[in-house]
Amino acid sequence: MKKYLLLLLILIPIKVYADEATEITKNCSIQINNQVTTRITDGNVKTYSKINAGSELSVTANNEQSIKQLYIVYEIASKTGIITSSDGSTTNVGKDGFLHEYINLNNVTNSIKIKYDEDVTISEIRIFGEGETPKDVQKWEKEDKTDLMIFSTHADDEQLFFAGVMPTYINEGKKVHVVYLARHDVGGYYAPSRLHEQLDGLWTLGVTDYPTFGLIPDAYSESLAVAENQIKNAGFTDDDIILFDVKALRTYKPKVVLGHDENGEYGHGQHRLNTFTLKQAIEKSQDSSYVVEGLEAYSVPKFYIHLYDMENITTLNYDLPLEKYDGKTAYEVSKEGYAKHLSQQYTWFTDWLRGKNSSYTSATQITKYNPTYWGLYKSDVGPDVNKNDLFENIVEEKKVETVETDEAQKENANIKKKKETKKEKIISTIKKNKEIIIISLLGIVVLELITLIFKKRAK
Repeated sequence: MKKYLLLLLILIPIKVYADEATEITKNCSIQINNQVTTRITDGNVKTYSKINAGSELSVTANNEQSIKQLYIVYEIASKTGIITSSDGSTTNVGKDGFLHEYINLNNVTNSIKIKYDEDVTISEIRIFGEGETPKDVQKWEKEDKTDLMIFSTHADDEQLFFAGVMPTYINEGKKVHVVYLARHDVGGYYAPSRLHEQLDGLWTLGVTDYPTFGLIPDAYSESLAVAENQIKNAGFTDDDIILFDVKALRTYKPKVVLGHDENGEYGHGQHRLNTFTLKQAIEKSQDSSYVVEGLEAYSVPKFYIHLYDMENITTLNYDLPLEKYDGKTAYEVSKEGYAKHLSQQYTWFTDWLRGKNSSYTSATQITKYNPTYWGLYKSDVGPDVNKNDLFENIVEEKKVETVETDEAQKENANIKKKKETKKEKIISTIKKNKEIIIISLLGIVVLELITLIFKKRAK
C-alpha cells in the first residue's frame, strides 16, 4: 500500500504543473501613476490608456497569487521599456516591436512596474501565473527565412483571395510570411483596429512569423492609374513600393511567392498596383545592380499570380482534412481566420467566402475569383506538370555542413534517445492519462483500506 501512496503523491504535482496557466488579470490591481485604470482590461482593443514616457504602469497580484507571464496589446505601436519585478529583477519590453507582445518574466513575482522610453498607448493587458500559455495568447517570432510569402494588399485579403493556401502549407510544415501593401493606421480610412484583426486572423491559421505591415494608406479605386495617383498624393511612388517589396524578398528569401490577380480580383486599384509593382520587384530582387544596402540579390524560385494564365492553371485542393487542424479543411480554417476580421463581416466578401447564410461547405463552391486557382508567372525550377502543388519541383534544402557528420552522430544520438525514450514515454503517458491514473490509484487505495478493515474485523 505504501508504494501506491508514494506514486499518488508523485502524480499529484504533475497534474498541477501540466495545467494551463491561470489568468489572474481580474485579481490584479492595475494602476498608471497610482491611478486605477480599467480601460486596458475591458476586452476591447478600441479602448486604451496612454502612458507617458517615464510614467509608471504597476500591476499587483491580490490574494497571494503570482505573476509570471504578460500579454500586452498596444493600440497602434509598441515601445521599448523595462519591467521591474518586486524582487528587483528586470525584463525588457517592446524590443521586437510587436503590436501583440507576449512576455515571460525572468522570475515569479507578486508585483511589477513597467516604464517605457517613449509615450505609448496600451489597449489590453492580460496577466498569467505559471503554467502552459493559453493558445489564444500570441507568441510571435521573427524569422530570417520563409517558404511561402504572400503579398496581400489589405487586412482580410490574405483570408479571402488567398483563402486556404496558408493552412494547406502550414499543415505540411512550411513557414509562411505575409507582406501587406496598405496600412490601416494612417490616411482617410483610418482604422487601427484592423491591425489587430490581421494578427488575430493569422494566428488563428497557425502563422507564427510576425508579418510585414503595410507602406501606403488604404484607398479605394477601380483602376491602376487612379491608384497610382492616390499614392502620389500621399507622398509615395511605384519605386517606393518596389523597394519595399525587394527588401522583403531579399530578407526572407521565399521559395514561393503569391500575388493578387492582375485585374485586382473585383477590380480594386490597389490590388492591381500591388501585383504591378511586385512583378517588377521580383525582377529587381535578382538583379545585383539593384543595390539595397545589406541585402544581396535573390532570385525567387517560383512566383504565382492569382487567376493568371487560366489555360495552364495550378489548382489547389482546400477541401481535404488536415492533421494539424484536427481534421478541419484548409477552407474551413480560413473561414475561421476571416471571422477575426470583425469590421468586415458586413461586407459582400462574407457571402463570397461562405455563401449566403454560410451555405458553402467547400472551396469549390466559390465561383468568382476562386482562391484555388494559381498561375505560374515565373519559375527557376521548370514548369509545373502535376499542377496541384505550389512547391512542385522545389527541392528541400539540406544543411551541407552536417551531411558528413550525420552518420557519425547518429549512433550517439540513438544511444541517447534509447536512454531517454523510457523516461519520455512514462512522462508522456502520465501527462496524457493523469486524471485516469489518479482516479485508478485512489480506487486502489480505497480497496486496500477496505481490505485492511475486513482483515481487522476477521481477527
